[in-house]
Amino acid sequence: METIIEHIRNPELISPTFFVIWQGLRIIFLLISVFFIGMLIFLLFKSGYMDYRFKEDYAELKKTKPAFKVKVDKNWDEVIKQAKDEREAERKMAIIEADDIVNDVLTQVGYEGGDLLEKLEGLSKEIIPNIEEVKDAHRKRRDIVYDPNRSLSREEAIELVSVYERVFKDLQVF
Repeated sequence: METIIEHIRNPELISPTFFVIWQGLRIIFLLISVFFIGMLIFLLFKSGYMDYRFKEDYAELKKTKPAFKVKVDKNWDEVIKQAKDEREAERKMAIIEADDIVNDVLTQVGYEGGDLLEKLEGLSKEIIPNIEEVKDAHRKRRDIVYDPNRSLSREEAIELVSVYERVFKDLQVF
């Protein structure tokens, strides 16, 4: 054992042919390691895993908006304008459209359910803090659709639209 330790301490005792072979093997294994590390990095970027794992998180952090792409098909400013309209029919349409837009956004984000109420049942207050208000607004929307005699004041329409607008702010769509 002492001779092995002495050979390790004193490289002059190692034969020159063994030393050349040892250095050659070190260089070969170093090149193989660099090749495999390079292939690993290349395949991580090529497969899209790096985009999935890191770039979206960085984009969210940088923009303070979610990385998912949510497209609001209808013009929200038009809905707000309709809610403030003097005609009751326009105000009712604003509530129906606002409810539909929230439903579409939740679908795009990935929440499943048949209608908005089913999607809201799967959510918690951490995601949408005013979830009870949204459920109540959806029930009022249903009343508007199924009961044509139900009246809707201008103040109530503005309040319902603001409830839906808070959902967009909580989901960071706006």
